Amino acid sequence: MKPESTFEKIIRKTGKKPVDCKCVQCKSQCNHPCLGTPEDMFKIMAAGFGKRVMQVKWAGGIAQGFTDKEVPMITPLYDKEKKTCTFFTNGLCELHESGLKPTEGKLSHHSTDARNLNKYNSIGWAVAKEWLALSQEKANELVDKYIKKIEE
Repeated sequence: MKPESTFEKIIRKTGKKPVDCKCVQCKSQCNHPCLGTPEDMFKIMAAGFGKRVMQVKWAGGIAQGFTDKEVPMITPLYDKEKKTCTFFTNGLCELHESGLKPTEGKLSHHSTDARNLNKYNSIGWAVAKEWLALSQEKANELVDKYIKKIEE
């Protein structure tokens, strides 16, 4: 039997399924960059988008009571001029058609909001756990790759 992928694990743990809704409410979620697993973000960088991502310390888990520590991760940039994710162009995510859209964006839906958020089905928290699970050595290796991509 084929081992479960990270994406399949997050689907199983959150109960969320991939969606392709393009309603106004779903598009408005692109006002903020969606979170991607380490695999997601390095695929995006390998595709040549290294200058459109950044390293951050995600504190969403602290605010929502899921963890007491910030989670270091790499996310798409926020475009201050457009006031959206850098990949949100002409009303759609540029990464969608190429299959590179981060996990949170693939699973989020207009029914996903703070009123029904809990640690058992939070897509953001499930993604953040993948970053927390990295060993320090692996995290350093990934950050080194990130830095090299930016310098290219």
